[in-house]
Amino acid sequence: MLNCALYFGSFNPVHFGHIAIAKYLASMDDIDIVMIVPSPHNPLKEVGTLAPAEERLAKVREDFGGISSKLTVSDIEYTLEEPLYTIKTLRRLKEIYRDYNFILTMGADNILIIEKWYQWREILADFEIIVYPRDGYECYNKCKELASISKKLTYLKEAPLHKISSTQIREASLK
Repeated sequence: MLNCALYFGSFNPVHFGHIAIAKYLASMDDIDIVMIVPSPHNPLKEVGTLAPAEERLAKVREDFGGISSKLTVSDIEYTLEEPLYTIKTLRRLKEIYRDYNFILTMGADNILIIEKWYQWREILADFEIIVYPRDGYECYNKCKELASISKKLTYLKEAPLHKISSTQIREASLK
């Protein structure tokens, strides 16, 4: 069974923080594959705030290509019907890749709002979770709380922080 870290995102736009996180995941000894999963439309985000989906997918392929032999980009969410819920994507991936143990990677900001996600309890119960720290988001207590319903939840408290976000980049480009 191969351990595959899934790194979902809108990647609107891709920035050095995304790249650094992917490299960090690829450097982990117990991770065999890092699958970048760009989403054409996150149901928790306004469509109007996103660059065109096909452009973002092409940019993800370009920016993540060649970083590591462990890294791959999946367009699976471009083949699924909306709404694009993480649980639906995870289930489809399990159907396709039967020899993979999927580990969902999410930022501290997302674990703090996990209850807003569709079928979030099933995600926690059925999949391992890696929580990456994010500047300004304290989630240690939330991780402890969720650990009781989680298959396995790991908070990477020692991982390097990157003080950048796609929102900051978009806002700076408007100035």
